[in-house]
Amino acid sequence: MAVVNQTLQDSRYRTIVKTTTTGTNTAASILDVSALLGFMAVRTSFVTIAKISWSLAAQSDILWDATTNVVAFSMNGSGTYGFMPGQPSLVNNGAAANVTGDVLLTNGSSVGTIVIEYHKVSLADGLGWTWTDTVLGPPQGQFGG
Repeated sequence: MAVVNQTLQDSRYRTIVKTTTTGTNTAASILDVSALLGFMAVRTSFVTIAKISWSLAAQSDILWDATTNVVAFSMNGSGTYGFMPGQPSLVNNGAAANVTGDVLLTNGSSVGTIVIEYHKVSLADGLGWTWTDTVLGPPQGQFGG
């Protein structure tokens, strides 16, 4: 496999990863959800794909990791998705059979770059991600000090 991933940002609600590919790949990992800030447990910590920008030399498919992987998005050439108002996030439609919540890449002999913005999504009951932020008090002198 010839995939190199670089995490550009990992915050409470958003993760941005740049993937460079230099050859043929079959179900290569491009996002390991368990490595993200705030990961809680498999089947509760999910992401959606909010934005994609790509420049590729061959057909490439972004996949949701599942018992039988599910195509989330297909790309070829150069383009973007999610940068226009009203474009919805791509939801993990393989969630029922989802093994890890991870995102994979399958492509032909392709050289190129993909940048994906993922949004961290909580379940309806609020579970899904946990945070360990430190709450700081007001700066000294601000309230009568």
